[in-house]
Order: sequence, then C-alpha cells, then structure tokens
Amino acid sequence: MQTLWVSMPILRNIVLGATCQPEARQQICSRGGITPADLDNPEMKLSLEQNCALMDAALQLSGDPNLGLHIGERTTVSILGITGYLMESSKDLLTALQHLQQFTSSFSRIYYFGIEQTGEEVMYIGEPIPLWNALSPETARQSVDIAFAGALHILRLLTGLQLQPLRAQYRYPRFADTREHERILKCRPLFSQPCNALTFAKQDLQRSVIGYNRELNLVFKKLLEQKLQEDQGLPFIHQVRTIILEQSRFAFPTLEEVADRIHLTPRTLQRKLQEENSSFRALSDLAKEELARNLLSSKNLNISEIADRLGYSDPAAFQRAFRQWTGKTPKTYQNEAARPALL
Repeated sequence: MQTLWVSMPILRNIVLGATCQPEARQQICSRGGITPADLDNPEMKLSLEQNCALMDAALQLSGDPNLGLHIGERTTVSILGITGYLMESSKDLLTALQHLQQFTSSFSRIYYFGIEQTGEEVMYIGEPIPLWNALSPETARQSVDIAFAGALHILRLLTGLQLQPLRAQYRYPRFADTREHERILKCRPLFSQPCNALTFAKQDLQRSVIGYNRELNLVFKKLLEQKLQEDQGLPFIHQVRTIILEQSRFAFPTLEEVADRIHLTPRTLQRKLQEENSSFRALSDLAKEELARNLLSSKNLNISEIADRLGYSDPAAFQRAFRQWTGKTPKTYQNEAARPALL
C-alpha cells in the first residue's frame, strides 16, 4: 500500500503549467512513469519519487527558474478536489485555510499545511516532508513557491480583493534573484528561516469568502470527514508506519513521539501493535528501509549523511542493517539505482 503519495490533479497542474507542447508533455510524463492520458485520471495517486521526477522534468523542459511561482499564480482551488470546494464555500479566509490544514491528507501525503495564530498575525506554513527535501531539494523549494503564490492567488479569488502578506519566509538559502518573488508575493522574502511561511494580518484573513454557502460547506466537510474515517479504518500498523514516515523531519521519531501524535501512551501503542503481530521496532525498520531506499536513489546525500538522518550514529551500523533488509550493501544499491537521465 502506497504511503507517501500526491493526487494526480496537483501534478497535472504542474505538467500543464510547464509547457503547452504535446511532445514536451509526453517527455515529462515519461520521466514520471505515466502517460499523458493519466493526467486526466483524478483518482490516480503518484509516489514521492514520481512527483520529484515529473517536477524535475518540468523544470528542465520549461527552462523557467521561477516555474513554481508562475504555476502558483494561475492555480485555483479545483486542484485540491473536495478540499478546494470546502475552502470555496467557507465563511471567511481563515476558516478556509484551517480547512486546508485539516484535510491536506485528502490530496497529498508529502506536504504539510499549517496555521499558527499569534496576536493579530496569522502564519500560513507550507512544508514539503523532509524526505522530499533530501531527495530533490530544488523541486521541494519550487513546491513552496507553488504553495505561496497559489495561496495568494486563491485568497484573492475567494474575496475579489488584492490581499498581500506582511512577510514571506523560506527555510532555504537566499535565491540569486528575488525580483519575481517580490513581484508575486508583494514583499521581500526572508531566507534561512525556521520554516516556510507567509504571515498575514489576522483582520485580512477575517474577510468574507464570496462563495460562502453554509449548506454546501457542511456537505463537503462531511464527505472529507468520512474519508478521514475510512483512512483511520486502515490496519493500525499502517497508520503507525505512515505517522513514522511523516514525522521523520530532522530526526527519526521515537516511540513516545509517535504515541503522542495519536494520543496514546507508549505502553498502549506497543500493546496495540502486539495485537497485530508487530512492534514499533519492526515498523520503524520498515520505514527506515523505505526511507533509505529513497535516499540512496538521490545524489544529494552520501551514505554517512543518510545513516545520520535515519538515526544511526555509526555508518557501519546502518550498513549492517541495510544489508539485513535487502541483502545488499548501501553502496551496491546506490550504484544499481543510478540510471542516466532521459532528458
């Protein structure tokens, strides 16, 4: 069962935004292991690896270093499916963004949207999962540009007003040329910050949404809540493994951290896993293997760095574990995974 995925409409938006040439679209799709016809399948889910490959190809073929910004400023809520319709029928902008935070998992498991309120300011946070940053830093950064420019465009569409943030901040190093960011975001971005975020005046996000419809809003919210319940109906071990992968930000999550995320004591979490003939260590190893395979396919980290990211203080211990999981050394797997670019 695929754990880290993104819905097709999100990537369709990127592919179509990168080029209008059929041959170029064919090449982009080929890099992601899909066909152009797949772009019209809204139920299709793509893996993190496919997401990175498609975005990387789109960047190469478009030749646009600010592709994310330009896609974002044309983005509408429709790419978010039912979550987008929920936002479009919300009472005000703040409620719409809170719905986005609540139901992100309906369209992506590789991105986090969050809302933090402090006094008269509201911070809109957009974070690719850490594995994405490790696998493909440039596509992860571009995804933040899409999220920022897309959020601004959507907020303006929902209200008919030219809203702009107080501040824009990135956790990434300063870009060589920020003029396009300043034009689209309407402010000079800050860099090397603790998180990726747009900060708004709270009063701006209390603006009414033009399409507010209480009855429709309740219908969309009920549909999404049912979807969340269905996901929660998955085997408990699958839920825990998903949380382990999603929580692996800057260090691999502990039993206590995962238990806290799902509001259980560590002892209860262990007991429930035992009832399903598993253990936290076994699930952690499965998650580590999945992360290790993905990270070894990337050229951005060496084996020592990957070992450290997975919580191994000694690279030799990671190498022994990886051989036990796969029957291969990390270096052998990395060499086999390397393949020439198609573009």
